[in-house]
Amino acid sequence: MYNPVSTYRFQLNSEFTLSHVDALLPYLQQLGIGTIYGSPIFVSTPQSGHGYDAVDPTRINPEIGTEAQLRTLTDKLHDANMGWFQDIVPNHMAYHPNNHWLMDMLEKGPRSRFAHFFENSQSSLFFRDRIEAPFLPDALDKSIADGALRLNYDYDRLVLQVQGNTLPLKPESYVAVLQAGAGQPNEAVQELATQLDQMHHVEEPEALAEAWAEFQIQFGALMKNEATGAFIRSAIGAVNKSPEALTALATSQHYQFRTEPETRREMNYRRFFTVNGLICLNMREQDVFDAYHAYTKELVDTGVFQGLRVDHVDGLYDPKTYLDRLRNLTGPETYLIVEKILQADEKLPEGWPIEGASGYEFLAMLSNLMTDARSEPAFRDFYAGLIGNDVSVHRQVRDRKAYFLSKYMGGELDNLYEYFLAQNLATETELNSLRIGQLKQTIAEMLVRCPVYRYYGNAMPLPNRDANALHDILAETTAIRPELTDAANLMLNVLLTHPQTADTDYNARALKFYQRLMQFTSPLMAKGVEDTLLYTYNAFIGHNEVGDAPERHGMSPDEFHATMQDRQQHWPLAMNTTSTHDTKRGEDVRARLNVLPDLADEWLSEVRQWLDIVAAENPSEGKYVGIPDANDAYFMLQNMIGAYPMPGEGDDDFENRFGLYMEKALQEAKRHTTGWTVEETYHEGIRRFISRMFDKEGPFWARFTPFHQRVADFGVTNSLVQTVLKCTCPGVPDVYRGAEGWDLSLVDPDNRLPVDFDRRQRDLTALSAQKSVDWAELWQHRFDSRVKLAVLRTLLHLRRDNPTIFADGEYIPLAIEGAYSRHVLAFMRRNDTDCCIAVVPLYVAQLATAQQKTDVLTIDWQDTRIKLPDNAPANWTNPFTGETVTDTLVQSLFSAVPVAVLLSRTS
Repeated sequence: MYNPVSTYRFQLNSEFTLSHVDALLPYLQQLGIGTIYGSPIFVSTPQSGHGYDAVDPTRINPEIGTEAQLRTLTDKLHDANMGWFQDIVPNHMAYHPNNHWLMDMLEKGPRSRFAHFFENSQSSLFFRDRIEAPFLPDALDKSIADGALRLNYDYDRLVLQVQGNTLPLKPESYVAVLQAGAGQPNEAVQELATQLDQMHHVEEPEALAEAWAEFQIQFGALMKNEATGAFIRSAIGAVNKSPEALTALATSQHYQFRTEPETRREMNYRRFFTVNGLICLNMREQDVFDAYHAYTKELVDTGVFQGLRVDHVDGLYDPKTYLDRLRNLTGPETYLIVEKILQADEKLPEGWPIEGASGYEFLAMLSNLMTDARSEPAFRDFYAGLIGNDVSVHRQVRDRKAYFLSKYMGGELDNLYEYFLAQNLATETELNSLRIGQLKQTIAEMLVRCPVYRYYGNAMPLPNRDANALHDILAETTAIRPELTDAANLMLNVLLTHPQTADTDYNARALKFYQRLMQFTSPLMAKGVEDTLLYTYNAFIGHNEVGDAPERHGMSPDEFHATMQDRQQHWPLAMNTTSTHDTKRGEDVRARLNVLPDLADEWLSEVRQWLDIVAAENPSEGKYVGIPDANDAYFMLQNMIGAYPMPGEGDDDFENRFGLYMEKALQEAKRHTTGWTVEETYHEGIRRFISRMFDKEGPFWARFTPFHQRVADFGVTNSLVQTVLKCTCPGVPDVYRGAEGWDLSLVDPDNRLPVDFDRRQRDLTALSAQKSVDWAELWQHRFDSRVKLAVLRTLLHLRRDNPTIFADGEYIPLAIEGAYSRHVLAFMRRNDTDCCIAVVPLYVAQLATAQQKTDVLTIDWQDTRIKLPDNAPANWTNPFTGETVTDTLVQSLFSAVPVAVLLSRTS
């Protein structure tokens, strides 16, 4: 099995290509990186910034580079004992003219070779009617009247174009167009009509594809002929001048035009979440799997890719079967990871043939470890008083999901209801006994009350985990909504009781419904919680993060140790992630926010005064009401303290970035929006609020600056704690592009802005040139990020030089003794020959404030020490300083830098 040792994530696009990666290889080697982790690399929509909108999985995106470049690059990696780990997206592709599989299906309908490649009515009875083309700016008749929808000739075919989207005409429609031409068609045009008529009777997809390809060549040639081309163009013009003809043409295709608002109420293809421009693949079919992965397999087999990360595994119909196929395709040595968001007590299915998840659960554990749980009541009470609302987070999760389902996923709910009926899982008598709407409402409750992203049962009767969860979901439904008791009991019988004795046919039908249901619990969780609740429930936004949860507020060291021991036992090569392209805030924003629970009383007092200042500057808004409301104002203040640049490091265009961030945050919150647009009056109020916050001559800035400097300073230590744990805990440390320096970014697109690699290379070159690191100088100038870079570099080299300790070594919690034992966490990693100890401080702002210290290195740790096992080595080396260590007093361990790692080698 390939061990990545460590990964470095690049976001590849037209602005950052394989050439840029190639130029950075010496830097990555110097940093100690083991494996490059590439964002999706196959052909995507033009100028895609991320690559998750693929149009062709059989070629490298030319905007990024060529296959030859990639192979040359990976040859260099292999020479340096490095590898390439590739992100793939089997769940969906772009609904785009460049997606030739999709265009072929839209053109030929059920006679297309690719008719079953996508999730729509041509591949599953779950969907009904012709696939929607949701690109109209307005109703069809108005779009035609306004000239927004037009017939055109494009690359040897006739197409309908609307708002930058190009959709092919079906072959049968060409005759109607040609008949609209001025004058008598010449012999060539008549021959085209004859060919079209003959093709109408070709049913076999391969034969039709061949005939149509030949027809297109002829059609394109005739368009270049002066007489014939003029005739066809006149026909196109005549259709465009006739609303009736254009309407008839538009409504007779293998697709049907819709507006975006209409897709919120009805939807007949599966989308990625609710993104109309991303259509899901029918990956459960073997030939679809084979076609999509053919090029990936070639790149794995020829040594280009050593590992694959599977994006959005929860979207797949049967993740276990997919992953089994992928493992069989790529072989036992390929490193396989899934993007999977785990809830607090949720575990990955152990039967999956993978190395683990992409690390959001690890991110959440670190963040909770650094949060002092004792501060939770203060934060909750303050927040409830501020907004005048004490509704539980659990209730708000349910409410946000229900809101999103009703507003944006009504079509998906209708499809599930109709599919349930179509599977004949209940008798007419049972269905007729229910009141109108009961069954559909119960299905809705099952979706919104699902406590995790999804379950994975792929056989009836369902496994215990699924069955128990489903029982609890329906019990909660009847407890909260007793009027749905009959429908909930019916669902219990259909999915849990009857399958125990039912025949194979019934269970197959019940499973079809259940697996379809599970495909929609995850997008609802993502959109209702990740992209709504995390912007509306703001008691403490440090845990409003992908993989974490706003109701969480701390984790004890004992809980952390137990989780890490389990991780080492089951998923020793899972990813240890702290920032990604999808995180709501950069890793150092979260690290800084976790200072606030240490200073809870002081922080909440500051917030009260800041709000008073802002209200006083805008008296027409009253005490603290108006725009923004108290909830949004508090959200902004937390983000401001967390993300504002380090003292003395410049503001990095932060006011403008913050304004753009708030615009997106308000859109996601959906509290002051019409559709997807923020109400202008409220938006203007937000802009005024931001302007007042950033008035550097004003009273808010005078109070904010000294408090920000204190919090930022303590945040540096939390960032180093995070770095040490990422590199020494079970798992593979992942560095998001640029996060070897401070990552004070906000949600995308802010976290995808260009990285100043020139500065990072200069800093790393200077560090590498030193015989021994001058930790005193680095700590003195800690706001410039070099101290983080130095800690990370040291640990990445330690891992690279000692891979087996971290891949195979035991995780052994170490006891802490002395006055400040609750403020320290330590553990040992040990294999047969080597040992490594990691020691980090916890809640340092609390301790430093109690001792009236402004510098963490001056904290008096008194007699606090690490208690080592009896059989532990007596002598250790500190890889940060190179010193020999024989005593585990925390005071000496934290003398140079406020984190410690010790190594003992007997081999």
